[in-house]
Order: sequence, then structure tokens, then C-alpha cells
Amino acid sequence: MKVSKKLRKLSAKAAAAYQNHRRKPLPLRLLTMAAVAFFAARALLLATFPLEAVAGRPASLVVTDRSGAPLRGFLSASGEWRLPVPLSEMGSVMPRAVVALEDRRFYFHGGVDIFALLRAALQNAKNGRVVSGASTITSQTVRLAVARPRTHAAKFIEFAQASALEFFMDKDRILETYLNSVPFGGNIRGVEAAARSWFGKPAKELSLAEAALLAGLLRGPAYYRPDRRPERAKELRDRIIDTLRRRGVVGEEEARRAKKEPLPRARLALSGARVQAAEAAARFGGAAFAADGYGRFRSTIDSRLQRLVLSELLRRLPAAEREITACALLVENDGGAVRAYVGNAREGTEGASSWVDCAQSERSPGSLLKPFIYALAFQSGKASPASMLCDVPDGAGGGTRNFDRLYRGPVSARAALAESLNAPAVEIFRRVGAENVLNFLRALGFSHLTRAAAYYGESLALGGCGVTPLETARAYLALASGGSAGVLRWGEEEAKPRGPSLLAPAAAFMTLDILKDVRRNLPAFADADSDGKRIAFKTGTSYGLRDAWCAAVTKKYTLVVWFGDPRGRPHRSLVGLKAAAPAAAAIMLVLTEKGEPWFAPPPGAVKKELCPLSGAPRNQYCPKSRSDYVIEGVTDDAPCVMHAYSGGKVVIKWPQKIERWRASRGGKDEGLEIISPKDGASYVKRGGEEIPLAASGGRGEIFWFADGVLIEKTGEAPAWKMSGGRHTIAAADEYGNAAEAEITVKEPESGAEGEIPLLEESGGQAL
Repeated sequence: MKVSKKLRKLSAKAAAAYQNHRRKPLPLRLLTMAAVAFFAARALLLATFPLEAVAGRPASLVVTDRSGAPLRGFLSASGEWRLPVPLSEMGSVMPRAVVALEDRRFYFHGGVDIFALLRAALQNAKNGRVVSGASTITSQTVRLAVARPRTHAAKFIEFAQASALEFFMDKDRILETYLNSVPFGGNIRGVEAAARSWFGKPAKELSLAEAALLAGLLRGPAYYRPDRRPERAKELRDRIIDTLRRRGVVGEEEARRAKKEPLPRARLALSGARVQAAEAAARFGGAAFAADGYGRFRSTIDSRLQRLVLSELLRRLPAAEREITACALLVENDGGAVRAYVGNAREGTEGASSWVDCAQSERSPGSLLKPFIYALAFQSGKASPASMLCDVPDGAGGGTRNFDRLYRGPVSARAALAESLNAPAVEIFRRVGAENVLNFLRALGFSHLTRAAAYYGESLALGGCGVTPLETARAYLALASGGSAGVLRWGEEEAKPRGPSLLAPAAAFMTLDILKDVRRNLPAFADADSDGKRIAFKTGTSYGLRDAWCAAVTKKYTLVVWFGDPRGRPHRSLVGLKAAAPAAAAIMLVLTEKGEPWFAPPPGAVKKELCPLSGAPRNQYCPKSRSDYVIEGVTDDAPCVMHAYSGGKVVIKWPQKIERWRASRGGKDEGLEIISPKDGASYVKRGGEEIPLAASGGRGEIFWFADGVLIEKTGEAPAWKMSGGRHTIAAADEYGNAAEAEITVKEPESGAEGEIPLLEESGGQAL
């Protein structure tokens, strides 16, 4: 009932309005009807206008470095090279030239040039055929977006929509859209793509001659193509320059100089010569952050650092083994920005497998995962850096072997990780538990660990799995980030990510503290300590010499370097310390400033005086002590149980595995041993005396340190010039075997002769 009443009222009002309209004079009625028809047509036109087709043409994704310099472009969804840029980045020459040649009254008409329409109508009528058009830049913009047959009806709709387009966009935006959409032949669209294709430069850097040539190509991209029809292209270009001169766009002298410029001889490739960095950035970040409206993604890649990393990899690649290549990732620790990405150092050489992006290829990590197992043990209290581990054969057939096939007996966790010993790594793996290790590695981002823990077994501690350099960079970034999940950032404008906490900060700190031990900086990192630069690093060599790795961390950067054959074939040169470490060292030494601060100990990481043999707090019988980090409230604080008093003297209660191993060796340990100076010895300084340095065992050249500082002159008879106080003399060979001796140098008493006294036996064993 209520609805019927409303309808009757509306009907009555409509009837009254119609009667009032009929009572108006006829001219006024016609004018009113025309106005209603005009606005109704305009409203319909605006409602159905294809704005998305005009303004939303697919653009090519352009990946730039962090400063905005293009790295590589990608074809648009429509298979075109279209690189839209703002009108302000097209320079002053190209827009002015196009307006002067195509639509002189562009800034004065409303989308349709009435004067051009009248001129074209008269000329076409006079000649009896179409000899002139009246298209404007606005109408051409519509035509480029909406394909229609070339009929009078289609032309009428085009002009109508051109008039409507002026309602949606201002003149500069229409001109920008047109210049970004106009075809230049083949799949090249827009002035930016044309400028880079023909001249290898952005549109804003085009000269008058170059802009005139591109403007001429609009009249027939194939007909006036300069590399195929140079005479025809030059003649048109010079005519356009003359036209611009007559219309006051350029001066006489500028036009004269422009005509002397040569034509381009060939089109240039737009994709870029080295593309894997841009492809990685586009894959992992470009799709999400290319939202500037022009299809550009400003990546985090730093071109200067990219060149540095690439040049070092190329310099280290073995010339005789063309099958071997390298890859590397450099990540900024604060925020996870990827500053350099070399997927394949031989990319673009057309060599074997040069197309493979090795940074995303699954490879065997060798010993590269050991630090994470130790870190997990530190966090859980199953071990600390000073804890004693057993580097002895364990199992049938001799058990787990070290890379140098030697065993060192009792070693600290610090020494075991620093020297990358296999048997202690397996012992730590057992303490932590296979499931815990596997779950932790997965949380770090190692996505290829898809099988059950039983499938990998203890080989997981020694690299019996597959990882990628990209995943490895994320994992080591987690150590550098204090235990937070390593999240890589690919977009410069992306907010700095913060991953969830995966590891106690104290455990991450202690792991890096071990990996920066200056005794390990050999031979590749030997310059680091002398320059006051601290670099933590870990090498890895896969089984069968198929992969050589090095991961390095400083306060500012994380770097992962891989050398290998993409086909997975073995090569004798693929040893981490020999192949990958020198490249990583060279890069990090350049990037690290002298005296650059190191990571500060986080809450919970404290130094305590511990037994150097067991790694536990000293008891009353421990003859010496050593300071090392523990995690307060987590690391077991039970005192040492290895030193005891029995039979009137201090004895060492070795674990059964160590006892069996010592018995098999006649009670002697194996490995590098310092003979001079003897551990615990005291000397009296008389003048400029030097202490001779001598060691037994070890492989290759022996490097000597005094209080952590490399002794420059090793030679055939190395010696150290004495200075007063307590000192630690250390030796290390090329494969990371190390030994220490603690000595005391006393100043002579007045009138003393200053002889070297008897060596004082400590009764203990320094590790």
C-alpha cells in the first residue's frame, strides 16, 4: 500500500513537470532538450570511457640498482619493451619536438582541434581523397589504447573519447601517456625504450638530432629505420630539425650542429649483459615492490660492490679449468640488503653452464653447517667454547676422519670448530640431537632438507645434504643478526625486516667469536689482523672435491662465496681454503675499515676462568686457567672433574675414548706441537734476545703468532723478540692445525746476569 502511494505521487510530479515543460516557448524547449542530451551523452561517455586501457598499458619491469641506474629490463605482459618514465624524465627536447610536429595547438584545444578539422575537410574535399588528418595527441593517445577500424564512425568515437580524456587527465599527463605508448617499430614502445634501444641512453639525455630522429620514426618506424635506410632517415631527420628551427623550438646554430651528428648503426639490446642479479631481485622482490606506476623496481644492488665482488671472483677463477665457475652474495647485516649478487661469474661468456645461476643451485656444503650445530649446543648448555671434545677415531673402520686424516685427541670446542674437525662435530651433533639440528637448519631457511632425520644421520654434521649459496647467506646473516632469522631485503625502499629469534644472541656471538680467531687467518686472511681488521669465516669442502665454500662475516657485511663445476664434477682445486677463501678474504679486506668495531658481547655472554683441559670451572687441582665465554645460567657451572689428586700428585682422569686413543698412540698425541718455547716456561729478558720458535707436525708452512699478532718474519729459523710480561705464543699451519704455549718474560733484577732459567713444568696440558 505504501509503495503504491509513492508511485502515484512520483507519477503526478512527472506529469506536472511535463505539462510545465510543454508550456515553455519552443526555442527554450529545444535548447533544454539539447542540453539534456549533451550532458546525458557526456555522462554515458564518461561512464564507459576505457580509462584503464589508456592509462594502464602493461609496462616492462625495469630493475635498477640502489641509485636508480637500470640493471635490466623485462618484456611486458604484452611482449613489448615499454619503459614508462615521468614527463620530467624525458628531457626538454623530445616533448617539445613531438608537440611542435604532431600537434602545435595541443595546449590550447580540448582534445579536438577545430581548426585542424576545418583545414583537413577543405584539403580532402579539394583533392577528392584523404590527404590530411586532424588527429591530436589526445586522440592518438585514445587510438593507441583502443584498436578500431579506420572508419568515419570510429573516428567520431575517437574524437568524442579524446574530448572525454581531457576530463580525466591534464595536458602534461596526456602527453606523458602518449610518449610512453607510441610505437617505434617492432616491440619497442615509448620514448624511453626507443632512446635506450637506438642510443643506449635515457630519453632525458637525448640530443636535438637524436630526438628529431625518434620523432621521425613515428611517421614510419620501418620505412625510416636508420640502420637499414640511413639516407632516408637522415633526410627526414634534417627536415624535422629545419621545421623545429622555423617554429622557434631551436636556434640556427643548434640546428646546424645537430645535422652533423651521425645516425645509429644498429639497435641495442635492452635486457642487459649481466642479468642474474636483476633476475634474482625481480624474482624475490620486484613483483611485490614495483609499485611506482612506471614499472621500475629499485633494488638493493650496489653497482660498485657488484663490480668489486665480480672482479675478485674472475681474478681467482683458474684459467686452466674453464669448467669451474664461482658465485657470491654480499649482504649488509643491518637490514639484510643484498648489495651484490653474482649468480655465475662466467655469465655472458657462452661457456659451459655459464647460464646456470649457481647461487640458487643445490650443492653439498661440506663443513659449512658446523657453526650452526655448535651454536645450538652453546644455546642448550650442551657445550661451551671451552668444553673438551674428543678428536679420536670412533667406530668401525676408523670412524669419522678429518680432512687431513689426523687426530688430535682432546680438543676444546673452540679449537674443534676453528679447525673444522669432523669427529668433534659428530660428538656435538649427538649431544644436541639429530631432530633438533634438522629443525634448526630448516628454521634458518635450508629448504632442501625435506627428508627425515634418520635419512641424513650423522652425515648432516659433515655436509651430507644439499643447500644453496642463497640459503647459506641467510643462515650466516642470522649469526650476524644476533640469532634472528636472516631475512634478505631486495628492494631499496622496502622496510628493514626483522625475522623471528631462532638462536640466543649469546650463542650466535660465541660462534662468531670462534670463527674470527686470528690463528685461523691463514693464508688467505693473514693480512686481516695486521691491518686491525676482524673477519669471522668458515670454509667448506664437499666430499669428492666438488664444491669449495667460504662464508665470511664482519660487523657490517655477510659474504658467501662458492667455487665449483655446475655439472657437479670433481676437481682437485676445489678446496675451500685454497679456492673460495682467498676471494672472500680479498673482498672483505677491501670492505672492512681498519679498527672497525666487532660485535659487543650480548647479555648472558660472560667470560669466566675455566680449566683449559675440561673447559669447566677450575677446581683446586687444575694447574692453570683460561678465560673464555659461557652463557650465564645456561652453561653447566659444575667444577672440573678431570683433574684430581691421587697418590700424592695431580692426575688427569681422561674419558675412555681418549684413554684408548692415547694407548693406541703409545701415550702420545698427534698433530701440531710447539717445541720451542715450551708451554709454561719462564725467561729473563737481558737485552734484545730472541726466542727461537720451533714446532713438530703440521702440514705446509707454519705461521707464528705472539699474543694474537702475526710475526712477520717466519723464514727458516723463526724467532720472537722478547718483551716483558705473560705471552701466548701460537703456531698454525695452512690447514688450520694450531697449538699454543704460554710463557712469562721477566725483567732482570738489578745486577743479575739475565740467563734463561730452567723451564717450569706446569703439570697440565695446554690445548
